[in-house]
Amino acid sequence: MFCNSFRAAFIVVLVSGAVLAEGQTFTVAQAKHYDKLTHELISPCCFREPIAIHRSEEALQMLDEVRFLVAQGKSEDEIKAMYVKRYGLRVLSDPPGITGDWLYAIPVALLFCLLFLTMKRVRCWLVSHAQHPGSSQSSELIARVRMEVGE
Repeated sequence: MFCNSFRAAFIVVLVSGAVLAEGQTFTVAQAKHYDKLTHELISPCCFREPIAIHRSEEALQMLDEVRFLVAQGKSEDEIKAMYVKRYGLRVLSDPPGITGDWLYAIPVALLFCLLFLTMKRVRCWLVSHAQHPGSSQSSELIARVRMEVGE
């Protein structure tokens, strides 16, 4: 809890100082909004890191644009929509509708298939190695049964 409030305060000071240099000031809500956006937008040069971390020319330009748009009062959805229109859904760290939940189903399905095939193989092995009464054993058994029955 302390780390989060300290981090938020540090971001407010850092962002406010950067924005004050341009003659604008951020409120605490705008600073949190800026921090959230810069960690959710991916740098378009390689689509690997958020613009808050990446230091390419495109990422730095996007940081300045996001700072300006947040200072203007644009909403998160408006800013994201602008970048999605420009770069596509890859610019978002968590695109809508693509949650990746189906990835959890693949190992479970593979496990069930493996279990099914293993059980089938074991069953076949048991059937093939089971002691079947041979022809000599079955004739002896039939003779004993006939004797006991009295035929």
